[in-house]
Order: sequence, then structure tokens, then C-alpha cells
Amino acid sequence: MAPHHIEHLNDWMSQMNAISNRTDEDGPYFLQECFSRSKVVDADEDSAVFEYTVQKSDCNISNNFHGGAIAALVDNLTSAVMFTRERKYFQLAGVSTDLHVTYVSAAPLGTTVLVECKVNKVGSALANTTAVLREKDSGRIIATATHTKFNTDSRIGGGSKL
Repeated sequence: MAPHHIEHLNDWMSQMNAISNRTDEDGPYFLQECFSRSKVVDADEDSAVFEYTVQKSDCNISNNFHGGAIAALVDNLTSAVMFTRERKYFQLAGVSTDLHVTYVSAAPLGTTVLVECKVNKVGSALANTTAVLREKDSGRIIATATHTKFNTDSRIGGGSKL
């Protein structure tokens, strides 16, 4: 575990939490609970482990972690892992071009999940990341995912460095 990687990631997560908790005239933002409920457990250059507890708002009718909620969590946390260090590209989180989740087993309400995220490659236009979601207590795999991001820095004015 590298303290400066955790610090850099926590700073970005804090900024995203502040942004996501804003409400404008149309209502709250989509990310409202993701960053505030995700805890950084470990981080290094290009990888991070987050802890997340499945709550009622994450569940389907069977009180299991809903596939859409898993996909949204993966989308956000694999974007967050990009900020474990400063980069030449992807000063902003970019946008998704492909998100593929394989659901392996159920995670009932109250399950604490570890989300292991990794940056596999970052170029000037695309970044490739992966995630594995595991039940914290048993290590059982809940889902695996791949996520491709497109760099939007030039379209949004370059963003600000953290």
C-alpha cells in the first residue's frame, strides 16, 4: 500500500462526492451514493481496492445486489482507479465506450463487497480497466468486469489536475 496513492485517490473521491451530492433544479445527480459509500481499503499505482456494503437501494426484488447497481458501481470505481496517480492523459474521468460485467454469484443485502480495480492500459484516447467484486468474508467472486473509457479532456477544456 502506498500512502501517496491512497491520498491522491481519496482526494479525487472527496471531490466526486461533493459534486455528486449537489442538487440542481432537476434534482440530485446520478452518483449520489456511490462515492460516499465506497471506502478505499488499499491503493497503489494503477490499482485500488474499495469496500462497499450492499444496501436496500442496491437490491433487486430478491434482496440481492442488482446487476444494474453492480454495473454502476464498477463504472464509477474503475473510473476512480484512474486517479491513483497523476497522468498525462485522462485529467478527467472520461466517458464509457464499453462496459462488460459478468455476474458470477449473488450478494445478498448487507454483504460487504471488496471491489478490486486495476488500470490495464492508458493511451491518449482510450483507457482499459478491470474489476473483480468479491464477498469480503469468503473471497467468493460476485462479478468480474472490463471497462473501456474514452478521454474527454480536450472536449471539456483539459480539466484540473489533482
